[in-house]
Amino acid sequence: MEQPKKSTGCGSIGAGVLLLALVLVVLLMLLGILPNPLQAKPTATSLPAGLTNEPTTINETTPVKTVTTTPTQTQTLEPTATYTPEPTLTYTPTPTEKPMPFVIKGTPKGYPNSMLFSQYSCEEYLFIGGEILDMREAPILGLTVKLGGTYGGIPVDLTSESGDVTVYGPSGFGFVIENQRIRESDLTIQLFDANGEALSAQTYLSITGNCDSNLVIVNYKQVREIQP
Repeated sequence: MEQPKKSTGCGSIGAGVLLLALVLVVLLMLLGILPNPLQAKPTATSLPAGLTNEPTTINETTPVKTVTTTPTQTQTLEPTATYTPEPTLTYTPTPTEKPMPFVIKGTPKGYPNSMLFSQYSCEEYLFIGGEILDMREAPILGLTVKLGGTYGGIPVDLTSESGDVTVYGPSGFGFVIENQRIRESDLTIQLFDANGEALSAQTYLSITGNCDSNLVIVNYKQVREIQP
C-alpha cells in the first residue's frame, strides 16, 4: 500500500502571498486609489429641455449690448430775486384855473323876443344880451363881451361893450344874428377887460331853436376884486 505524499512548503508560501495581495488590493480600494467594483457608478440625470451639460460658449460675432447709464440731472437752484423798491411817485397837483372876478348869474334862459324886441318876429333874429353888475349890484361900463363858437356850422366872432345896448340895462350889451331856428350848443360867451384880459370863464350857451326862446338873457355879476 502506497503512503501519502508529503506536502511541500511551496504551497503554503503561495497561499500567503495571494492573501497578502488580496489584503493590499482591498486596502487600496478603501483608500480610493483603486476603483471599487462594488460601488454603483453615477447615472446621468435628465436636464430640463434646452439645457445640456456642455459648457456654454459666447459667440464672438454676436454684439454684446451695453447699457449706458444716464447721468443723474443735478438740480440747479435759481438765484433768489432781489426786491428793488419802486420809486415813490410824487404827486403834482393839477393846476386849477385862477378864480375869475365875474360869474354868470344863474343859468342863461331863453324868452320870447317880444319881451324886448316886439317889432321883430321870432323867425327873423336870435337875440343874445344882458348887463354887467359889480359887487354892489351897480352897473359897470366899458367891459367887452365876446360871442364866439359856431351857429349852424357858421363861425361866430362878435363883440359888444357894456353900456352900448341899454335895452338890457344901463350896462347892457347885446348881439343880433339871423335866426336859423335850430338847436345849438356851440355858441360861447366870455367877459374881458379893456386890455383883453379874461374876467370870466368861457361859457357855452344852449339855444333851443324854439320861437318862444329866441331871446337869451346873460347877466354878469362881480364876485371878486379885479387884480391889477
